[in-house]
Amino acid sequence: MSLIRRSEIVNTAFVLPAFFLHFFIIAVPTLSLIYFSLTDWKGVGAPNFIGLENFSRMIFEDGDFHHAVINNILYMSVFLTIPIVFGLLMALLTVRAGRFQLLYRALFFLPYVVSPVISGKIFMMYYDPFSGINQFFEWMGWSFLANINYVGDRNLALFSVAFVDYWHWWGFVLVIFLAALHQVDVSLYEAAELDGANRLQRFLHVTVPQIRPTLVTLLTITIIGSFVTFDYVYVMTQGGPAGATEIASTWIFKQAFNNFDAGYGSALSITVCAACVVVYFGFRRIQRIGWDI
Repeated sequence: MSLIRRSEIVNTAFVLPAFFLHFFIIAVPTLSLIYFSLTDWKGVGAPNFIGLENFSRMIFEDGDFHHAVINNILYMSVFLTIPIVFGLLMALLTVRAGRFQLLYRALFFLPYVVSPVISGKIFMMYYDPFSGINQFFEWMGWSFLANINYVGDRNLALFSVAFVDYWHWWGFVLVIFLAALHQVDVSLYEAAELDGANRLQRFLHVTVPQIRPTLVTLLTITIIGSFVTFDYVYVMTQGGPAGATEIASTWIFKQAFNNFDAGYGSALSITVCAACVVVYFGFRRIQRIGWDI
């Protein structure tokens, strides 16, 4: 047996345990989910095969799910703008902080390591109209801010929850952008400055092209993460008031565990997963036309 052949066998033997672990943890539950999405399974007992009825119900009958998807899109729109822009801006400032850069990076990243349950509960205390931040505004004499019901107003509740998630997320975005900025060749800035480019031009024509792979990756993660987010909404509002913060993941949870309609919940989950796959391959298409990831 040749040395190369023997090396391939040894390498394969080391990979096989991880492969089987991945198969049983990821592949088997996924295949089970696909099967249960075609049944009327209630979570217990034997499932009855009903074909595509769950998907037909989702498309033509479930207005609450349609509303949840719209909320997901609004949620995503916030995360594709504010955290990305603010994280990049703060990264550009932090990268110039010299010896204090590590301290700023740690402080800005700190919210990301706080448990979503803990931060959600803390912000619910801040949002309390009787003992939270409204009392501070009242004490300051800002009465126009003291009467806002952040999670009780249907027009504000979704964005109030999104703000907490944004507070948690942007530190991660900043650290990723910082790592990308450190990879930019300084000589490119020097050449652009010698050509008479101002700061905005250097940012648009040097910084952005150099960090574009990181930007595309963050956009992909953000879009997919916005569709599968669950913890902050469930901890803070559980989809209320009156469905104002209902998103796809909380609606799936309610169908599967509150209404004991696990078959329909599986169909909804498959649909959300399919949407995430479409997003992924969409960005792979961007990669093929020149945006390398």
